[in-house]
This record gives sequence, C-alpha cells and structure tokens, in this order.
Amino acid sequence: MSQNDSRKLTCTACQHENEVERVYCHNCGEKLDRSLLPKIDITKPSEDKAKNARQVKKMMNPNRFNWKANLKTFVLMEVFAALVAAGYLITQTPIFVQPLAKDKLPQNEVGDMWSEMLRQRPVVALTFSEFDVNYYLAKVVKGNAGSMGIKFERAFAHFEPGTVTVAVQRNVWGLSLYNTAAFHPVPDGLKWTARMDRFAIGRLTIPTGLAKLLGLDSATLGAFSQVFKKDIEQLGRLEKVAPGEGSISFTTRPQQ
Repeated sequence: MSQNDSRKLTCTACQHENEVERVYCHNCGEKLDRSLLPKIDITKPSEDKAKNARQVKKMMNPNRFNWKANLKTFVLMEVFAALVAAGYLITQTPIFVQPLAKDKLPQNEVGDMWSEMLRQRPVVALTFSEFDVNYYLAKVVKGNAGSMGIKFERAFAHFEPGTVTVAVQRNVWGLSLYNTAAFHPVPDGLKWTARMDRFAIGRLTIPTGLAKLLGLDSATLGAFSQVFKKDIEQLGRLEKVAPGEGSISFTTRPQQ
C-alpha cells in the first residue's frame, strides 16, 4: 500500500478513523470491515493527464494564435495611436504664426490706403507687407465673445506666392487653437473668387471637402467677412491680386 494513501478506514464500533493498513481498530480492537474502505478514484489522474496533454499540445501548436483577435487588437492600437497623434497636432501652433510686435508700427496704414485706392479712377498699384496687414487686422477684427469657455483672440493672414492663408486664433479653456484656411485668388470675369486649397486645425490638415461639409471654413472666414463685407463687394475693381512671399499686391482697373 502506498505511503501517500490518505484514505481512512472508519471503525463501525467506535467510529475511530484508522490507517488503511490496519486490520483491527487501533482504539477499541474491533475487527475492521475493509469493505467500507473508500475506493481509489482511478479516473482523476487520467483526466489530469489528458488535460495536461491538451495544454502542451496547445502551447506547441504553431497556429495557436487567434489571428482575428490579434487583428482586432492591432487595429484598435492603430486607431488609438492615430487619435493621440491627431490630438497632439491640433494643439500645435502653425509654423507661420508670429507673435504681433505691439511696439512696432506699420509702414503703411492698410485701411486708409485701401479705401483711397478704391476711390481713385486711374490705375493704382499697392503692395502691403504681411506685418502691416496683420497689424490692421488686430485693430479691426474682434470676433464674438464666444461661449462655453471659447474666446476669440485674433485673426491674421499669411502670404505665400499665389496663396493667401487666413487664420483665427481662439482660446479654448486656456489652450490656444488655430483654424487656418489657405486660398488662392481666381479671377471670374469682373469678379474674384477664392478657391480653398488647404484647411487645418493647428498643424492637423483636414480634407477641404470635410471642412466645407462641417462648416469649418465658414467658421474661420466669418470673422473676416463680417468686417470686410463692403470691401469684398468692391473686389470687382481689382485687375490683379498677387500674393507674394510675405506680402500681397493689388492693381485696380481704370475707371471711366
């Protein structure tokens, strides 16, 4: 009999539990009825052995990985990483944004010179620097007070060859966010239209179609269109609109 046998043989006379190898009760001496000895469970070791074999087979199986579950995990990780990257880019200041130097004065008074140019009948050509334009915009474009912790801070423009970028800076719960829309002016008969080439929030580029669908372009241009409504109506007076590197030039049509 195995020394590891933990079964007990109970005496029917005194109920004393005896070791399995005893013939007589260690307590009262009564002969023990060995037919009452609990049977050995011979199925459990075989079940454990089968279970262990299944576990080993599963570990050794090269195809044990669930490709569907792994693919789902991979996709979720990629989506999460994309959201984190997008959130980071949204909070970044566009490269071309420069703080307005309040102690520096413009070389040209944009508002007065613009109005005078449109009053003249002969051909007039003017060029404004980016600083002069933004100095003027800081004075005249104030925006709305906003709500839900969103506060308008400033509107400004950036000029590159053939492209005008207008931008609005807002303070959202203490964080400065920028909406920028890049256009290039297109002549349309006696009028001018602007075709949007690029839209971005911070440094995150948004497809122009999606920006229009969500009305983001209108939200950005709204601050400008309200202030310059009359000026926009007079763009037909212009023969040429030429954005350059850090400046923009206008040439009027001669009037009879």
